[in-house]
Amino acid sequence: MDSKRYAGEQLLSAWLTLSSTLWNERVVTGMTFNEAFVCNLLTHQAKEAPDRPLTATDLCERTRLLKSQMNKVLSEMEKKGYLQRLRSDKDKRQIFLHLTDAGREAYAREHAGITAILDHLVSDIGEEKALAAADVVNEICRSLKKIDTL
Repeated sequence: MDSKRYAGEQLLSAWLTLSSTLWNERVVTGMTFNEAFVCNLLTHQAKEAPDRPLTATDLCERTRLLKSQMNKVLSEMEKKGYLQRLRSDKDKRQIFLHLTDAGREAYAREHAGITAILDHLVSDIGEEKALAAADVVNEICRSLKKIDTL
């Protein structure tokens, strides 16, 4: 096996191991992974650009979920009282998504648990390796977004 193929196989193995570890350890316990992901995106958007709320289409692009999957996630979040859909005043075709107080509180609880895990992880591997790993993961994500076949 050539070195490029070997590197790719090692990356795939590490990726699958990390994914299964995160899934099996149930990092998120009070809501589904996708609900937590949506809450994270809505929370960051509200802080970074409160004048530009997200739509379901925006969330599909950022999460790479299919529209049908996203609609299911959003409907469940709405049933739980975590999410509110508000029609745009300017363009009635657009529906903006906002976390409710209950949604923000539920996500804050999940985030606190995740933060505790991350604190342990950073203590274990060190800040330098944690930041380097974050840089590598972000670089991988940017590279994957360039590939048209995904």
